Amino acid sequence: MARFPPLHDSGFTLLELIAALAIAAILAAIAIPKWSVLLPTYRLNSSARQVQSELHQIKMQAASENVDFQIVFSGGASDYTIQRDSSPWMTRSLPEGIIVAKAGTIYLSPRGTAKGNTVRLLNEIGECAQVVVSPTGRVRICKLKGCNENC
Repeated sequence: MARFPPLHDSGFTLLELIAALAIAAILAAIAIPKWSVLLPTYRLNSSARQVQSELHQIKMQAASENVDFQIVFSGGASDYTIQRDSSPWMTRSLPEGIIVAKAGTIYLSPRGTAKGNTVRLLNEIGECAQVVVSPTGRVRICKLKGCNENC
């Protein structure tokens, strides 16, 4: 005579599911405060990379179109303006919570050179990142311990 396995041996019990959900909730409660500290730093790094990428793109566009470009950063602003031949061309926004800590204008020539300048970005917890443009057109990012320092 063939025996069939009992039906109640497979699956999870209600008690096991409640225990697993409780453990997941405890782990989430531990991780959420850490995430709120990491988010402003992530936004700062993201905005510095955005500015760096924009500078590389505008430098190439200046060379291909044979015109001067400027990128204007206003202190305390959460956006910046790109100018083509000294007239406003477009405005870009920085991620939420990021402002420009040091105002300035970066000039990019059709020959790939630049009038070197720095841009400081500040997040809501006081961390700073600096985008540095050398006269040869090299663009780099450096993290600062304080917003009044230079790289």
